[in-house]
Amino acid sequence: MIAAVFRRLFLTLITLILLSQVSYFILMRDPLNHELAEPHFYSGYLYYVKMLLRGDLGITYNGGESLLTLILTVLPPTLELCFAAMLLAALFGLPLGFLGAINSRNMLGKSISAVTSFGISLPVFWLAPLLLYFAAVQKWEIAAVGQFNLLYEIPQITGFAIFDVWFINEPYRIKIIQNVLQHLVLPTLVLAISPMMEITRIIQQRAESVFNQNYVKVAETRGWSKGKILRKYVLRNTFPLLIPQITRLFTLVLAQCMLIEGSFGWPGIGRWLIEAVAQQDYNSIAAGVIVIGLCIIIINTLNEFMTFILDPLNKKGWYAR
Repeated sequence: MIAAVFRRLFLTLITLILLSQVSYFILMRDPLNHELAEPHFYSGYLYYVKMLLRGDLGITYNGGESLLTLILTVLPPTLELCFAAMLLAALFGLPLGFLGAINSRNMLGKSISAVTSFGISLPVFWLAPLLLYFAAVQKWEIAAVGQFNLLYEIPQITGFAIFDVWFINEPYRIKIIQNVLQHLVLPTLVLAISPMMEITRIIQQRAESVFNQNYVKVAETRGWSKGKILRKYVLRNTFPLLIPQITRLFTLVLAQCMLIEGSFGWPGIGRWLIEAVAQQDYNSIAAGVIVIGLCIIIINTLNEFMTFILDPLNKKGWYAR
């Protein structure tokens, strides 16, 4: 087990080194940063890594602001949207997957499979403006852009508006909470489509496989109901398979979130990075690559820890190594 832990730490270190090298090469695209490569190219890289370890991401050349401060401002809205979409996808994807597995031989199960295949291939960057336009035409209150109405002032405590709004001590706080939720609904619905379809497909395929096992068929001959079989056998043999997919689903949601932030006027890191690319602000692009990579690495590490704790087969694999 100790050898496996050190192996994973070593792989994480290699990933961080490669990530810093990619970021450094992006930084060198800016002629103003060529002085870092003197007298040698590797000396500039070592200095850059030293600055990263100190938490200094530099400044943006379009305004001279601290990149660390800017990222701490734009990253929480993106993570807020991603976590809300993942939660919504799990709330709807899990029941749909089990429902499709239970009714796999009738029209309902086949319809869920067909909708799942269609939903996975649906381009959210095309769907986002269409839904926003439709909601605006129908005069729905969720047809709103931005994180909240700029008439309201929400203090930056955690950076997550959905949490910070509860610390407001104003008589109209309920109205502000309602406004924040109205702005969150539509982009969350759009983002939740792909992970919800993925979760439904994974759960349905795994649950159908469990239902076809001999021990489940024996339980059916004993008169066990579908609910009891689902509770005793299917749930325990299905959820562990979903846990290793969390990193991939989160990466998918993060990438799609960065694509649709411009459509909804969401003040996240994706919209900020697109503006940095348009302005050729290589300092901001390099810092964004580092931060996004770190987020994925942290999620992957937490995911592996959850897999180790909850999946007995994977736990045996750790000890076997």
